[in-house]
This record gives sequence, structure tokens and C-alpha cells, in this order.
Amino acid sequence: MTLVDAFRDENTEVVSSSRIRALIGDGDVSQAAGLLGYRYTVEAPIIHGKKLGRTIGFPTANMALPPECGLRPGVYAVRFRKADGVIHDGVASFGYRPTVTDHGAALLETMLFDFSGDLYGQNCSVSLFGFLRPEEKYDGLDPLIAQMNRDVEEARALLARVQPLGDLDRVTAF
Repeated sequence: MTLVDAFRDENTEVVSSSRIRALIGDGDVSQAAGLLGYRYTVEAPIIHGKKLGRTIGFPTANMALPPECGLRPGVYAVRFRKADGVIHDGVASFGYRPTVTDHGAALLETMLFDFSGDLYGQNCSVSLFGFLRPEEKYDGLDPLIAQMNRDVEEARALLARVQPLGDLDRVTAF
């Protein structure tokens, strides 16, 4: 084990793992990435869901994340790395899907841009680039679909202008 001396960011605040976990818990994955030097990334196998997304034009790759991931429920601009290493931009929703269920377990549901195929059972990773909005309950599928279309456009715009934070970020998310 290597111990690293404490250091401070440009605002003279101590950079610590608890501070980074708090930022992730607040959904501030951009600031967490700045302190880490790479994007916060989760990895898990792709599991079957209820397949509602594909019926409304938003097929998703679903991952069950452990509770200790600490991620704030909401919608994120992401990069998705398939098991073969190919990367796709996308938008991901982490949470409990309150518009469609009252008792769902937390899932990370990622809609990949410009992708079709079967990912079930593959161990994939998702790198989070930006928090778009908190999870919300909509009054039916039509308002949800309209918001999801806005989320897609916002995620595409955010991802079009990102640059690697360093070598590790380049390897994991670019």
C-alpha cells in the first residue's frame, strides 16, 4: 500500500476520497472527475429489464449497481464501453423509474446513440461525463418521452465538446 500526502485543489480545499464520494452523491460527476483526473466509471454485466424502453423508442442497456456506488439518482451524459472495447456515446438514467413503477430497484439504464445489438450478459462500463437533471416522476409516458428527447440532445451537445482529462481518462473513456 502506498500512502499519499494530502494535497489541495486550486481553491486550497483538501482533495480526499470522502469529498469525491460526496460530489458523486450530489451528482457533480464533472467536479469529481476534475479531482480524480478521470471520469467516474462503473462496470457491471448487462441485465434484462422490462423492455419498456424499446417500445417507446429508447432501448437501454441495464446494469444493477451496488448501493455503495453512491450515485445520485438522475440523468447523465455518458460514454459506454462494450466488452469488446468499442465506445458509444449515450444518455443514462440512474434510479427507480417512478413514472413506470412504484417499487423498482435502482438501475442504471443507458441508451446508446447510434447502436443496435444484443449486449445481455456482457460486462460493460459506463463513464459519467455530466449530470443533466434529477430523476422525476412524469404524468404518463408522453411527457417522459418528450423529456428524454431533450436529454438526448443535451447529452449529445455535452459529449461533443469533451476532452480527456489525462492518460487514464483517455484509456477508459475515449
